[in-house]
Amino acid sequence: MNRAWRVPILLLLPVLLVSAAVIQNRTASTSNSNVRLNGVIPAASPEGALSATWYCAAGSATGVSAGDTAGFAEQTVIVSNATPVASNGAVSVFTEKGDTTVKAVKVAAHSQTTVRVSDIVKVPWASALVEMSGGGITVVHELRGPTGRSVSACASAPSSQWYFPSGTTRAGSRNLMALFNPFPGEATVDFAFDTEDGARTPQQLQGMVVPGGRVVVVDVGAIVTLRERVSTTVTVRIGRLIAEQIQTSDGRANTEQGLTAVLGATSTSPIWTFPVATAASTTAREIVSILNTGDSDTEVQVEVQLDDPATNGSVEPFVVQVASRRSAQIDLGVDPRIPKSVGRWLIVRSTNGAPIVAERSVGATRTATGGGLSFTMGVPLAATHWLGTIATTTEVSSSLVSVANPSATETATVTISTHAKGSVLAIATAKVVRIAPGQRLVVNLASATTGKADASLEIKADQPVVVGQWIALATPFEIMTVSDFPVLGSESLLVNVFTPDQAVPVAAEVPSDDTVPEATTTTGAAVTTTISVAPPSTVAGATTTTVR
Repeated sequence: MNRAWRVPILLLLPVLLVSAAVIQNRTASTSNSNVRLNGVIPAASPEGALSATWYCAAGSATGVSAGDTAGFAEQTVIVSNATPVASNGAVSVFTEKGDTTVKAVKVAAHSQTTVRVSDIVKVPWASALVEMSGGGITVVHELRGPTGRSVSACASAPSSQWYFPSGTTRAGSRNLMALFNPFPGEATVDFAFDTEDGARTPQQLQGMVVPGGRVVVVDVGAIVTLRERVSTTVTVRIGRLIAEQIQTSDGRANTEQGLTAVLGATSTSPIWTFPVATAASTTAREIVSILNTGDSDTEVQVEVQLDDPATNGSVEPFVVQVASRRSAQIDLGVDPRIPKSVGRWLIVRSTNGAPIVAERSVGATRTATGGGLSFTMGVPLAATHWLGTIATTTEVSSSLVSVANPSATETATVTISTHAKGSVLAIATAKVVRIAPGQRLVVNLASATTGKADASLEIKADQPVVVGQWIALATPFEIMTVSDFPVLGSESLLVNVFTPDQAVPVAAEVPSDDTVPEATTTTGAAVTTTISVAPPSTVAGATTTTVR
């Protein structure tokens, strides 16, 4: 069935109109640019919107998941509905040859639906366009291949600019870039790379044409060969599209083993946050990659915000100089200043307000039980309302959600709930939690959502917060850092952001009754996090705790 042009454009129009109404006049000014908040990261339409559109660029669809003939990254699309109204729509699958096949989809209220792309078509590579009625819809896709498993965000809008600070083409790795053009007209793109031995713009990737209604997969490693560090910028001269990176590593020479996919960043910011970070005691290697897109050099600080600073103290920021139009990395695992086994989150900022993009890679070396590899873009804004497509998944050993308060002065009151099997459930340990400036709340969703592997996530706050997830699988051991989505209309720029020298030591306090859990310790295969809990009080019949 060939409806490549009419279906996407007609169904896209209502959501664009609704989104425009929701975020009208929500343009904020920074020192170096004007930022339209709805285009910074993928975002969910609010409940009551007419429709929602999502784009999943990367993935194979051979239908073979194991053995020598297995697809490189078999794609399953996961659609969650966080509203009390059922959503109807379609998944349109686009191929490298320009064929389009459409499958009707329905997602019940407060429920989740999965669609395996290879059940719709059998092709080496395919992109998916998800168009649903109503708001409160979020979409991620799971990729599975011989080297591992990944869950990553799909895009809520196309863009003319895509940034990927992380990447490698060293021996034993594959670095692929999927370009998805869902529109009838062709797009023309330019690639630029930065490596440890300099910047390059290969001639064969300048003015590259991506035909309308197709996915094109570029093998970066075949052009930028055997480089330990490769950052990528995709600039669209004509048209718009979606760009997603697939990175694999086979674990040779004591390197990471795994598969990860990541949607590129579409804008720059002087400040980025990572609400979830690995514990220093794990074998996972954590690297922050920074791309400076500006015309002048800049100094960048990676600030490590330790949980319970009264007990664990603070960490002197990591500092790196990043030249104009170049990239740099900071390896957090090789520096002894981070205390072992202490939970933390990260703030990355350019000290002179220069436009940067920050991405974090986490990798575990190959062992008898597996490995792990995950790329995650930083979060360049805050919001009072977040949705997560997946609260937990099958074969999970640890599923953590981290809600961090980036404010330097304001305490945030947060509630976390899940949507599953037609109902909403407030998580008992996070009904009403107050998070002090610079601190965070971490909840083990694997425990909180026992028996509900198809649950989605919702976070509401009275002050802007940032949200991230960490999922670890036990057999084989794998790492996934899942992105969550702000709801349109609830976002704000990161201003008055907490700094390490603002940490105020607070003595740990013990709950006075058993309506509040004891200081919560969450231990997974790759991360240990401790939350300090102050004495409870009762607000509107709900348990209130304070994270300091």
